[in-house]
Amino acid sequence: MQQSRRQFLGTIVAGTLSAGMATRRSCLGARSADSDRRRQPNIILINTDDLGYAGIGCCGQQLIQTPRIDRMAAEGMRFTDFYAANTVCVPSRCGLITGLHPGHAGIRDNFLPHVDLKLENGGGYMEDYPEGIWPPTVTTLGQVLKGAGYRTAQFGKLEVGIPMAPGKMTAHGWDYWIGFRSTGAAFQYYPVSIWRNDEEVTFETNKASEVRRPGIVGDKGIYSEDLFVKDLLRFMRENKDEPFFIYFPTQVPHGRSPHDGDEIQVPDIGPYADCPWTHLEKLYAAMITRFDGHVGQIIDQLQELGIDQDTIIFFTSDNGDENSYYKYTDRFRATGPLRGKKRFLYEGGIRVPMIVRWPGHVPAGQTSDLPWAAWDLMATFAALAGVERPSHTDGISVVPSLLGCPDRQEAREYLYWECNQAKQQAVRMGRWKAVRFGGTEEPIELYDLSVDIGEGNNVAAHHPDVVAKMRRIMIQAREGSEYSKYWPLPKHRRNDIKWDQWIFDQLKNGIR
Repeated sequence: MQQSRRQFLGTIVAGTLSAGMATRRSCLGARSADSDRRRQPNIILINTDDLGYAGIGCCGQQLIQTPRIDRMAAEGMRFTDFYAANTVCVPSRCGLITGLHPGHAGIRDNFLPHVDLKLENGGGYMEDYPEGIWPPTVTTLGQVLKGAGYRTAQFGKLEVGIPMAPGKMTAHGWDYWIGFRSTGAAFQYYPVSIWRNDEEVTFETNKASEVRRPGIVGDKGIYSEDLFVKDLLRFMRENKDEPFFIYFPTQVPHGRSPHDGDEIQVPDIGPYADCPWTHLEKLYAAMITRFDGHVGQIIDQLQELGIDQDTIIFFTSDNGDENSYYKYTDRFRATGPLRGKKRFLYEGGIRVPMIVRWPGHVPAGQTSDLPWAAWDLMATFAALAGVERPSHTDGISVVPSLLGCPDRQEAREYLYWECNQAKQQAVRMGRWKAVRFGGTEEPIELYDLSVDIGEGNNVAAHHPDVVAKMRRIMIQAREGSEYSKYWPLPKHRRNDIKWDQWIFDQLKNGIR
């Protein structure tokens, strides 16, 4: 028989608890006298699209206004060393949804695997994913929460952005879903159609020429983010008496497709009309500030429904900043002190905002430097829900750190990434960060992040022992995965693979 929300912690049997869940109960008990009567918390995950490390005020942004997200940080905990699962969106979302780091995940690039897996005849790409890569064969994030008794929904850029056959999204554990099935479709903020539970929904009003044009659209048409948030709030109201899991993979602040023009579409320019900026910069800032208001609407409704203290919200990004949306200017400095950006495994491409808010449980106004990554969310959510984390996941639960018990936090040796574009690999081990581009016999760069967060001083020559260990990890972290054969690493850089060379050119001439 399914437990009521009030009975959750009081009736769960200690012998069935995971280590993370036991710590959750212990930490809650230390912080709240009525912890034994707490229900399963609602969980909301907001995943932005290309929001850089310093893209919001509480993380160092000086120009773009994000008062509600900043307040969320003040009311919760901000993690300074949180990482996306990869440096571009599709593999990053794959890692989040499957709980696997990039050495084990099925998808490791926005491009498909190479046709020639031996890389002997150039760098052409497959037209379809090999069977088993996607949809995945492992348990997914939606299935974990659905199996724990949650009502589940997602709104926006769905799962990893790869269209699936009818019924597959529901089979992944989603009771309700609405948005874009493909990454390319999500470039549109006034879409002609979206998908709702395998049914295509068409918006005739968005076919009008005055709505299709780029830039400021005004009050015409249907702005996708307004639509998603309105529907998300409805889902919250209708399920306020049962535990719910909401995944909100917003499009913001991703730009439009180059085929549609440079100008991002927004209903209005917000508070930036008189700023001495370029038009593209104003549009970009206006989009983020409007989204900040959407985050505020979500929190406001939690309070109105009386479930604010029963709901934990996670706010993050799928990868680092992409400044092409405003023509590569340095106006916003959205990577802060970090090197690189989206598509690079330097810190600027993978270190992203993470804010967690849960009134009465997560200590307010706190900052943590715990290194963790998006593939840890599966184990963390399982612990919050009171179920075992799936055996396949590479993640650990960070519930102890969330609840102010860092001394009970499970330790790990390292975090590992790889991206097939430019055959990149990276390892974070304590204060050390290793990066390698191009192949298994290319030199490893080594940085001491405790004094060099900007990765400007390669100290590999001074620490051969650390480099040797990083090299072993770069081998071990991808061994044993059935998917690694689809993402081969050559010994040295290949200049005949167009999009790899594009990265190599920027490493030589400067990252734009």
